[in-house]
Amino acid sequence: MMLTTMNEIFIDSNIILYLLDVDKHKRSIAQDLLLKRPCISAQVLTESANVCKRRFKYTKEQLLNLWSDLLTDCLLVQTDSRTFITAITLSKKYDFQVYDALIVASALNSECGVLYSEDMQHNMLVENKVRIVNPFI
Repeated sequence: MMLTTMNEIFIDSNIILYLLDVDKHKRSIAQDLLLKRPCISAQVLTESANVCKRRFKYTKEQLLNLWSDLLTDCLLVQTDSRTFITAITLSKKYDFQVYDALIVASALNSECGVLYSEDMQHNMLVENKVRIVNPFI
């Protein structure tokens, strides 16, 4: 069953990675967003872990702790065939990159009103339902 959240927020993996940033301003914004108990998908968890392993040389234990913390602080939404079908449609309609389309589809199917991401077009309204917001602007 899909987790349905009305008027919630969804965060992209780049927001999570700013929790580890030396830039105090961006780190503070990311922390504030996490306090709102945002929605995330398995893709967000895996992308975050992948970057932490590659860039920050996280150990297996550190990666598992990161996942555990995120699962406590965020709402994990399902990724199912509907999510992929939505992503295919969005990628074609809005010319999103494949992985971005999957993030937007997850936010859309979770009925989130806002998707926070630094990597997509700021203030774009997708399907008249999800607004993409770069919180660092």
